[in-house]
Amino acid sequence: MGAEEQDGQLMNYLVRMVVPLRREFGRNLNVGQFLHDLSYAREVLDEAKKSQDPRLLEYAQYVEKRLHGPRIADTPAPPPARDRAGPDTKLDAPAAAAPASPTEEELRARVLKKYTGGLR
Repeated sequence: MGAEEQDGQLMNYLVRMVVPLRREFGRNLNVGQFLHDLSYAREVLDEAKKSQDPRLLEYAQYVEKRLHGPRIADTPAPPPARDRAGPDTKLDAPAAAAPASPTEEELRARVLKKYTGGLR
């Protein structure tokens, strides 16, 4: 599935969320703001995941998984630290030895740096 098709599918699910969010929570979903404002998107998704409507829950889970794009959504989760440990590795080793996974803000900063670094 191409990037344009993925974007269309994400937009389709966002549009499907508009009416259930308004009915259950009285929230008017601004799709444009949702796509460009990560804190607004997080707030909407957190509210949608509290829904009693199974369809809205399904839509919210789909959108949350694909919010950062198909490459992130379709990447398998890394195995737990216990599975990665070799035979000579102590499980009580300090956590500083393991690299910390980047936060959402760090990922967003990396993406923005890629695009702004090429501007003149």
